[in-house]
Amino acid sequence: MKKYPFICICLCLLLLAACAAPPHEAVNPHPGPYPKNYEKMIRCYLEQTLANPESLKNFKIQKPPEKVTLDTYYGFVPLYEDQEVWETFIVFNVKNDEGQYIGPDLHVVWIRHNRIVAYDYHYLDLDYRIKSRIGGSCRPEE
Repeated sequence: MKKYPFICICLCLLLLAACAAPPHEAVNPHPGPYPKNYEKMIRCYLEQTLANPESLKNFKIQKPPEKVTLDTYYGFVPLYEDQEVWETFIVFNVKNDEGQYIGPDLHVVWIRHNRIVAYDYHYLDLDYRIKSRIGGSCRPEE
């Protein structure tokens, strides 16, 4: 009987170790190839996540993707210091919940391995990530 608590504790520790974030050295720092279809990916993301996607206008790429190295650990994005991302800036105008245009607004998009990984320095919604990776309309051509 004394073995059961010991076995349970060992299993819990093993589970915790398996779920822990990988060590910094084990994380791939490279962002993958240049995202050729980045504009299509970003537009598709906005169409699926904006409150009023039909009101999207004046969409413009302010700065095409440029490789940048992260200078700190972004725990809320699961990216680490010294990892690289393709960073692009976009500007667009869209209606808010009251139906009024908010005016041109600047946003930041990070791309890694041909996938949007962060929008305005925030992790993407889980529902969007699952749909886009399983074959949704936003899936980039590989």
